[in-house]
Amino acid sequence: MLEQLRTFWDIALWRRDPGQLPCSWALVAATAAAYLLVSWAQAWQLYGEDRALLRAAADLALTLLVFRAVLALAGRPARFQQAIAAVLGVSTLLSLPMMVVAGLREPAAEHYPVALLAWVASLALIVWYLFALGHVIRSALETGLFTAMVISVTFAFGSSAVLTRLIPTGP
Repeated sequence: MLEQLRTFWDIALWRRDPGQLPCSWALVAATAAAYLLVSWAQAWQLYGEDRALLRAAADLALTLLVFRAVLALAGRPARFQQAIAAVLGVSTLLSLPMMVVAGLREPAAEHYPVALLAWVASLALIVWYLFALGHVIRSALETGLFTAMVISVTFAFGSSAVLTRLIPTGP
């Protein structure tokens, strides 16, 4: 398992591509479970326990559905297991430091330097996530970086909008 974590880390750093992951439903299930757990913790941290599990489950379902559709439309459905495992694994890894940064919300409200640090760290992590996702998409679809980044950004902002619409965070 430590080797898989190292592989996800290398994918996030563009040292490896998803094709180097095993084509395994067990790996998909393990990364989906980890993604669900971290997504739940992140939703709970940001929005409270109200609908956190529902939001996490909807996030996972939407991610699985979108990547299944994108790969099918591109004529590459056989790459689903490796690509989705990479997406879920890398997303899980990068969500952990994002949760640390989100934990700075309260101190940031009182101290401008902490707010600035949290903002810069959040921006850096979001950009890193988008490029890591773009790298996975580029490898899975065998397309150019520009096309992969368009898909990556569209997915990230589109899924956020869909989840916010489906599961509002306010009363």
